[in-house]
Amino acid sequence: MAKKEKANKTEKTVKYHRRRGGILYAAVAVVLIAASLVAACTVFFRVESVTVEGNERYSTEEILSVASVEMGANMILTPSQQIADAVTSALPYVDQVEVQKRFPTTVNLVITECQPVAVITGAASAWVIDAKGKLLEQADETLAQTYPPVTGLELLEPEQGALAQTTLENQDKLEGLVAFTTALQSCGLMEGVTAIDISSNTEIVMTYEDRLTVKVLNNVDFDRKLKALKQVIAVVGEDARGTINMKGTDDIIYSPES
Repeated sequence: MAKKEKANKTEKTVKYHRRRGGILYAAVAVVLIAASLVAACTVFFRVESVTVEGNERYSTEEILSVASVEMGANMILTPSQQIADAVTSALPYVDQVEVQKRFPTTVNLVITECQPVAVITGAASAWVIDAKGKLLEQADETLAQTYPPVTGLELLEPEQGALAQTTLENQDKLEGLVAFTTALQSCGLMEGVTAIDISSNTEIVMTYEDRLTVKVLNNVDFDRKLKALKQVIAVVGEDARGTINMKGTDDIIYSPES
């Protein structure tokens, strides 16, 4: 009986060591396969060409010069975010950069450019901005006449490529302006805007196509308000002149010019 128990114990020990050895061999095989794949990627997937699309304001050469993609570098290890950050920080009219790795050898940069929408006109300087409040460049006389002026806000230490900053007491105005221009661009009304006045702490006064004065409270649901405004503009007609008061909760009052 004792011999039988000893034999069973020995058999179990052998099976255990075999199983353990099989697991160890499998683990080593996985490591070797992974190492082989990494080595293959390092050897074969190297950057040989860089392409650019979506750019209009900047040339491909300008973008590539600041992107600094290392030719011959490993495709997998090429730092996508670092490349995107380098382009957006150097070129103010670039909004976003998508770095696409097209294996085996091509890196493609998809550029989304900022769209200028207005000029913040202050006593000290005037700056072209996009709908998000990014300062694209200082506005000369030509640019100041190209885009609608925003009055009633002074910028604090403006810097090209940075977001607009202002004093603490005017922060609500700036936040309202950004939300307003973003909503205008989203609903397709931005192209008709000819002036925006944010002198008041509580309301925004917009001139539309030099014929309609639109009044709306600051920092409200601009998306909802502007959808309603779009309908009102369609109803009053393309020749209408007057004031559209949207400061009420739901009421919209149109007062034709006498």
